[in-house]
Amino acid sequence: MVIEKQIFVGRTEELNQFKKALEDKRGQAILVVGQSGMGKTLLVNKMTEIATIHPDLKCGAVRYEVTQTDTVDSTMALMMDNAFEAAQITESSFAGTTKRLEQWKAFLNVFNLGDLVLSLRRDSATHTREQFLSKLHLISSKMAENGRAIFIIDPEKYMQEKSDQSWAIVIKSLPEKIKFIFAQRNEDVLVESETFSELDNVIRIPEKSLDALAGSAVDELINLESAHIKYPIAEIKKVIARYKGHPYAIGAALGLLKAGIKLEELPKRPEPTKFAEIQWKKVCSISEAAIRLFRAYAILEIGVPDDVSFYVAELNSSQFQHLIADNYLKGLLREEGEGKRIYHSILADYILMQMNEEEKKRCHRRAVKIYEDRIKESHIKRILPKEFDITRLPEHVLTAYGEQAFLIVFVNICTKYLLNCNHLDVFVNLSERASKMVEPDSYEGCSIWANLADTMVHIGWLDEAEKIYNDILETAQKQNWRHFIGSAKVGIGKIYMFREKQEDAERMFYEALPMILQSDIPLVFSYLGVIYRNRGKLDLAEEKLEGAIAFDKAFNNQQGLGSDYDNLGRVHFERYKIYKSKNDPRATQEFENAKKMFSDALAINSSPEYKRPEGIAVNKVHLGELFKEVGDIKKAKEYWKSAIDQFNEIEMSDKAKAIAKLIEVIDKNETVASMG
Repeated sequence: MVIEKQIFVGRTEELNQFKKALEDKRGQAILVVGQSGMGKTLLVNKMTEIATIHPDLKCGAVRYEVTQTDTVDSTMALMMDNAFEAAQITESSFAGTTKRLEQWKAFLNVFNLGDLVLSLRRDSATHTREQFLSKLHLISSKMAENGRAIFIIDPEKYMQEKSDQSWAIVIKSLPEKIKFIFAQRNEDVLVESETFSELDNVIRIPEKSLDALAGSAVDELINLESAHIKYPIAEIKKVIARYKGHPYAIGAALGLLKAGIKLEELPKRPEPTKFAEIQWKKVCSISEAAIRLFRAYAILEIGVPDDVSFYVAELNSSQFQHLIADNYLKGLLREEGEGKRIYHSILADYILMQMNEEEKKRCHRRAVKIYEDRIKESHIKRILPKEFDITRLPEHVLTAYGEQAFLIVFVNICTKYLLNCNHLDVFVNLSERASKMVEPDSYEGCSIWANLADTMVHIGWLDEAEKIYNDILETAQKQNWRHFIGSAKVGIGKIYMFREKQEDAERMFYEALPMILQSDIPLVFSYLGVIYRNRGKLDLAEEKLEGAIAFDKAFNNQQGLGSDYDNLGRVHFERYKIYKSKNDPRATQEFENAKKMFSDALAINSSPEYKRPEGIAVNKVHLGELFKEVGDIKKAKEYWKSAIDQFNEIEMSDKAKAIAKLIEVIDKNETVASMG
């Protein structure tokens, strides 16, 4: 892990506890607990340094900073996306990466995991938490016995409320050699959670809470820093003794003295806000541009890319580079995640307190503009925007423009991208927040609840989703909102399909068709095609799937087309088997039709722009089944073996084993036949 060199003193007992935990092979969560300003981040950084230079263990570490609006699933999704992105970084392009990607690249190099590039790709069709745990198990299995993978979660202030339950599920199932370190204030969610704390693989360092630095550690720190301060060591120690070992107060005082502040100007007591006040005055004395930059960082809250920070600060790149070259200003920032942020929330909070509402809104409005521009640029390039941009945008919109604007951005921008990227936890969280801003029987309320119900169906919460759909149906029928009547019936129809109530599903879909938007028609046609295929009504199935294909082509919906082609291929395959059993010459044409549909689906799912690893594997399985049916066992096994590799790469080992078993049975039958 790449971290800035920081002076660290003391905490010997805590570090010894960490070394013992590090040598324990079990998957564990380590809680580093302490009040704001007590040095949790410094301690975690020192733990990381100790791990990466351990004489007997090979350790890699990656750090994540989270806010109260960051969900567990969004953090895990970001980790998987970063891992995949870092695995593809070449030495020639390495200089332009963020600090977190540098950490991931170093992490992968430590364990020689670069060959797992495809395995680290996040599949948007698979539940985030299950997928994340699967990849942790994969990393664990590929590491040597002396390997340790360390993931640090360091909240900007606090973690999201109720996130303890989700983290408990993850930590309970941690594989060997995986360590999570959580920095936590005494009142934070994991510390107060009985569910989390009672797990037998959770330990606290220290057992209670970080205390003040010992006098010997304070003296050591002063001795190390005194070369850069104009006052004698004895005078420095006398003043620093006021702060009774408080890490933030001592660090801030020494930093201010190095910047030229006089001893007599330092606070009399270890009150963090007093130090933040003096730090801010020093920033203000440098320039108006420095004021704007630090206001921007305070508003942006977390580590952001440089182009975001200097845009919000209304600076150009040259002005920005000049400011961050200043030793004092540079000392108040730290590299995190996507870029830089103010080194401590105490200073950031103080800066926010000094801003009036119009100054805050101005910064928030510029943050909205830069995030919207980044999302538009992604759209022009026909790539998905970064999850970072999508999740930060609504937070700034809410403050800058209010609840109505938040709802518009959430419904019209965020929803589509969050669902396409399978950030379901983030979507559910934002949906619940949005639903509190609207009347439940309003048009906006129906829109939000409909998307939430669709997501619940995807997750598998069918009972909860059915209740929401019925509520929407009741409201929409009272208001005669045809679109919502139709979409609610489509949702209920999907639930009936999952419950294998095919006739009820068919009825719902036909009732919905006259009322839904044109863009939703291909999906309903596709569902009807699947229903008719399952019931043996192949002509009707073909008709509906051909209709879905026509609509998806018109809307350039490539993901829908991949699914349509595969489903239509299965219709032709079923018809081929019927014709073959009757010696009907039309079987030949149906074979060709099925092969073309499966191949077209495979081409779409394999394209770089729309790549879906699970879809690729499924298409190859179907092609294998088709060639087996015509007696081309060699070709069938080629497709199946390729599908096995694909399933293993995306950690769907059960499906891979099932296909391997099928090949084994065929090989055994061939052996018996040859002996006979």
